[in-house]
Amino acid sequence: MTIRIRDAVEADVEGIARTHVQGWRESYKDFLSPEALAGLSVEERVQMWQRALAEPEPRARLLVAEADDGEIVGFIRGGPIRGKGPELLGTGAEIYAVYLLDKVKRQGIGRSLMRGVFDHLAAHGLRSVGLWVLKDNLVARRFYEALGGTAGAEQSFDLRGQMVTEVAYRFELSPQG
Repeated sequence: MTIRIRDAVEADVEGIARTHVQGWRESYKDFLSPEALAGLSVEERVQMWQRALAEPEPRARLLVAEADDGEIVGFIRGGPIRGKGPELLGTGAEIYAVYLLDKVKRQGIGRSLMRGVFDHLAAHGLRSVGLWVLKDNLVARRFYEALGGTAGAEQSFDLRGQMVTEVAYRFELSPQG
Protein backbone atom coordinates (compact mmCIF):
# COMPACT_ATOMS: atom_id res chain seq x y z
CA MET A 1 0.00 0.00 0.00
CA THR A 2 1.36 3.38 -1.01
CA ILE A 3 0.45 6.34 1.18
CA ARG A 4 0.38 9.91 -0.10
CA ILE A 5 0.65 12.87 2.28
CA ARG A 6 -1.20 15.96 1.06
CA ASP A 7 -3.12 19.02 2.19
CA ALA A 8 -6.72 18.25 3.12
CA VAL A 9 -9.61 19.51 1.01
CA GLU A 10 -13.32 19.79 1.76
CA ALA A 11 -14.03 16.44 0.11
CA ASP A 12 -11.85 14.78 2.81
CA VAL A 13 -14.07 15.81 5.73
CA GLU A 14 -15.93 12.51 6.08
CA GLY A 15 -12.73 10.48 5.74
CA ILE A 16 -10.99 12.62 8.35
CA ALA A 17 -14.00 12.26 10.69
CA ARG A 18 -14.03 8.45 10.27
CA THR A 19 -10.29 8.25 10.89
CA HIS A 20 -10.66 10.54 13.91
CA VAL A 21 -13.25 8.27 15.53
CA GLN A 22 -11.54 5.00 14.57
CA GLY A 23 -8.16 6.44 15.61
CA TRP A 24 -9.56 7.32 19.05
CA ARG A 25 -11.07 3.87 19.44
CA GLU A 26 -7.84 2.12 18.43
CA SER A 27 -5.40 4.41 20.23
CA TYR A 28 -7.33 4.84 23.47
CA LYS A 29 -8.90 1.38 23.92
CA ASP A 30 -6.49 0.67 26.79
CA PHE A 31 -7.01 4.06 28.48
CA LEU A 32 -10.69 4.99 28.15
CA SER A 33 -13.82 3.07 29.03
CA PRO A 34 -15.71 1.22 26.28
CA GLU A 35 -18.70 3.47 27.00
CA ALA A 36 -16.66 6.62 26.38
CA LEU A 37 -15.32 5.25 23.10
CA ALA A 38 -18.72 3.98 21.98
CA GLY A 39 -20.14 7.49 22.41
CA LEU A 40 -17.90 8.93 19.68
CA SER A 41 -19.80 10.11 16.63
CA VAL A 42 -18.58 10.37 13.04
CA GLU A 43 -21.39 12.86 12.35
CA GLU A 44 -20.21 15.08 15.22
CA ARG A 45 -16.63 14.95 13.90
CA VAL A 46 -17.83 15.75 10.36
CA GLN A 47 -19.34 18.98 11.70
CA MET A 48 -16.16 19.79 13.61
CA TRP A 49 -13.92 19.28 10.56
CA GLN A 50 -16.31 21.18 8.27
CA ARG A 51 -15.98 24.18 10.60
CA ALA A 52 -12.19 23.86 10.65
CA LEU A 53 -12.01 23.89 6.85
CA ALA A 54 -14.64 26.63 6.49
CA GLU A 55 -12.68 29.02 8.73
CA PRO A 56 -9.07 28.44 7.75
CA GLU A 57 -6.24 29.92 9.77
CA PRO A 58 -3.38 30.63 7.31
CA ARG A 59 -0.71 29.60 9.79
CA ALA A 60 -2.45 26.26 10.48
CA ARG A 61 -2.09 23.18 8.32
CA LEU A 62 -4.29 20.10 7.94
CA LEU A 63 -2.62 17.19 6.19
CA VAL A 64 -4.05 13.79 5.36
CA ALA A 65 -2.43 10.44 4.68
CA GLU A 66 -4.32 8.86 1.78
CA ALA A 67 -4.06 5.23 0.69
CA ASP A 68 -4.08 4.06 -2.95
CA ASP A 69 -7.83 3.43 -2.79
CA GLY A 70 -8.54 6.98 -1.57
CA GLU A 71 -9.10 6.01 2.07
CA ILE A 72 -7.90 8.58 4.59
CA VAL A 73 -5.76 6.51 6.99
CA GLY A 74 -4.29 9.37 9.02
CA PHE A 75 -4.27 13.11 9.50
CA ILE A 76 -2.68 15.92 11.45
CA ARG A 77 -3.65 19.50 12.16
CA GLY A 78 -1.43 22.06 13.81
CA GLY A 79 -1.22 25.81 14.03
CA PRO A 80 -0.99 28.78 16.38
CA ILE A 81 -1.65 28.09 20.04
CA ARG A 82 -5.28 28.10 21.12
CA GLY A 83 -6.98 27.22 24.42
CA LYS A 84 -6.35 24.26 26.71
CA GLY A 85 -3.53 25.50 28.91
CA PRO A 86 -1.29 27.29 26.39
CA GLU A 87 0.86 28.57 29.24
CA LEU A 88 1.62 24.96 30.13
CA LEU A 89 2.82 24.21 26.60
CA GLY A 90 5.07 27.27 26.58
CA THR A 91 5.03 27.46 22.78
CA GLY A 92 3.54 29.63 20.07
CA ALA A 93 2.03 26.69 18.20
CA GLU A 94 0.44 23.35 18.89
CA ILE A 95 -0.50 20.10 17.23
CA TYR A 96 -4.29 20.07 17.62
CA ALA A 97 -4.78 16.46 16.52
CA VAL A 98 -2.76 13.65 14.96
CA TYR A 99 -4.22 10.20 14.34
CA LEU A 100 -3.27 7.15 12.29
CA LEU A 101 -5.21 3.96 11.88
CA ASP A 102 -3.47 0.98 13.49
CA LYS A 103 -3.08 -0.75 10.11
CA VAL A 104 -0.64 1.94 8.89
CA LYS A 105 1.32 2.67 12.07
CA ARG A 106 5.08 2.09 12.20
CA GLN A 107 5.61 2.89 8.50
CA GLY A 108 6.99 6.43 8.86
CA ILE A 109 3.62 8.05 8.07
CA GLY A 110 3.27 9.73 11.47
CA ARG A 111 6.80 11.09 11.15
CA SER A 112 5.99 12.48 7.67
CA LEU A 113 2.78 14.10 8.92
CA MET A 114 4.57 15.69 11.88
CA ARG A 115 7.42 16.94 9.66
CA GLY A 116 4.92 18.50 7.23
CA VAL A 117 3.31 20.53 10.00
CA PHE A 118 6.63 21.35 11.70
CA ASP A 119 8.03 22.73 8.42
CA HIS A 120 4.84 24.75 7.78
CA LEU A 121 4.91 26.30 11.25
CA ALA A 122 8.62 27.10 11.00
CA ALA A 123 8.02 28.77 7.62
CA HIS A 124 5.50 31.02 9.39
CA GLY A 125 8.11 32.11 11.93
CA LEU A 126 7.10 29.84 14.80
CA ARG A 127 10.05 28.45 16.75
CA SER A 128 8.43 25.77 18.90
CA VAL A 129 5.32 23.61 18.94
CA GLY A 130 3.63 21.64 21.68
CA LEU A 131 1.02 18.96 22.03
CA TRP A 132 -0.84 17.08 24.73
CA VAL A 133 -0.73 13.30 25.05
CA LEU A 134 -2.30 10.95 27.59
CA LYS A 135 0.32 10.22 30.23
CA ASP A 136 -0.42 6.50 30.08
CA ASN A 137 -0.03 6.36 26.28
CA LEU A 138 3.58 5.19 26.35
CA VAL A 139 3.64 4.22 22.66
CA ALA A 140 2.73 7.76 21.59
CA ARG A 141 5.12 9.27 24.14
CA ARG A 142 8.03 7.20 22.82
CA PHE A 143 7.12 8.32 19.28
CA TYR A 144 7.17 12.01 20.30
CA GLU A 145 10.45 11.55 22.17
CA ALA A 146 12.00 9.87 19.10
CA LEU A 147 11.03 13.03 17.16
CA GLY A 148 12.89 15.19 19.69
CA GLY A 149 9.96 16.13 21.90
CA THR A 150 10.58 16.83 25.57
CA ALA A 151 7.98 16.15 28.24
CA GLY A 152 6.84 19.01 30.43
CA ALA A 153 3.82 20.07 32.45
CA GLU A 154 0.92 17.78 33.26
CA GLN A 155 -2.80 18.48 33.62
CA SER A 156 -5.72 16.31 34.67
CA PHE A 157 -9.30 16.67 33.52
CA ASP A 158 -12.53 14.79 32.84
CA LEU A 159 -12.51 13.20 29.39
CA ARG A 160 -15.86 11.72 28.45
CA GLY A 161 -16.67 10.91 32.08
CA GLN A 162 -13.24 9.63 33.04
CA MET A 163 -10.40 11.44 34.82
CA VAL A 164 -7.19 11.39 32.76
CA THR A 165 -3.79 13.04 32.95
CA GLU A 166 -2.05 14.54 29.95
CA VAL A 167 1.59 15.46 29.50
CA ALA A 168 2.72 18.42 27.39
CA TYR A 169 5.44 17.75 24.81
CA ARG A 170 7.52 20.53 23.29
CA PHE A 171 9.41 20.44 20.00
CA GLU A 172 11.91 23.05 18.83
CA LEU A 173 11.49 23.99 15.18
CA SER A 174 14.33 24.67 12.78
CA PRO A 175 14.20 28.15 11.27
CA GLN A 176 13.30 28.12 7.57
CA GLY A 177 15.41 30.22 5.30
